Amino acid sequence: MLRLRACLRLASLGIAAAALAAAASPAQALNVLLTNDDGCAAPGISAVRKALQDAGHRVITVGPASNQSGSGAAYAVPDGRTRLVVDPLAGSADTFCVHRVKTTFVAGSALNATNPDYLGSGSPVDATAMGLKIVGPESSFVPDLVVSGANFGENLSDSIPHSGTVMNVLFAARRGVPGIALSVGVDFAEARTGFGSTVAAFPKAGAFLARVIASLEATRTAGQPLLPVAHPLSINYPIVAGGTPAGVRLTTPGTVDSFTTAYKRNADNTVSIDVGAPETELAALARIAETPAFLAKFITISPLDVDFRPTPLARGLFNRSRRELATLAP
Repeated sequence: MLRLRACLRLASLGIAAAALAAAASPAQALNVLLTNDDGCAAPGISAVRKALQDAGHRVITVGPASNQSGSGAAYAVPDGRTRLVVDPLAGSADTFCVHRVKTTFVAGSALNATNPDYLGSGSPVDATAMGLKIVGPESSFVPDLVVSGANFGENLSDSIPHSGTVMNVLFAARRGVPGIALSVGVDFAEARTGFGSTVAAFPKAGAFLARVIASLEATRTAGQPLLPVAHPLSINYPIVAGGTPAGVRLTTPGTVDSFTTAYKRNADNTVSIDVGAPETELAALARIAETPAFLAKFITISPLDVDFRPTPLARGLFNRSRRELATLAP
């Protein structure tokens, strides 16, 4: 599992929480690769696209063909049996949807389940890879920034490894492109009616993201990337019925999510999946962790870390067992 640390000093991001509450100055135009895990035509990605374009940025959108929430870092492996199709979204010249097909797929045939050669939607990371490696180069579009979202639902702390939204920017960071993931909270009571409160918040979250980018641009050194490449940002934007968020907090991923998942065996041998109450954050992290701040209706901004190297504690555990491990039989 990726180790997510906030070893980066939050202050070094050049983000002033108070300044973000107000409108920022117009941003310098960036090339933004926009992706998500909810699908190439989802309302969250559409709202963010509009906000970025309204701020003057150049945007190319590449997303999975359909909702792939919870896919994490899944991607199409080079097994010789799978190919990807990057298909323009109907009516758009610069939005693309990624599908998976068999190697026997015939160009121009149906991209749906009626075609036996169709395997389904590409994953979120498939979409990001296609944006970086195929669509961008073919369009002479070199992204300055990868933006992922806005997602239906927060992606906090314990849930980060499951999030295609966040894995997209970690994937991009490992390939040298800075990124920002944007997630908007959900009220699970609205699940059967389309999460109306979240949809209503998408434009506000997109506008906030544009202000974050403007703030980062205003403080970056000439010739340097917008963010330290190894430290993409994860922004979580709460929904507030009839109001606005309580403010902005610069935070770190903690140890608990904003809810738990409850599993229950049923009489028909199926297992129900329900929403449970959130757990309590560790006392040592409570003041800086993102989940308590998000539950208090603050917008949270957390830097992530793509460093796979072990922490000093992990190195110590390894060194303690080094001799025994080295003598194990294969």
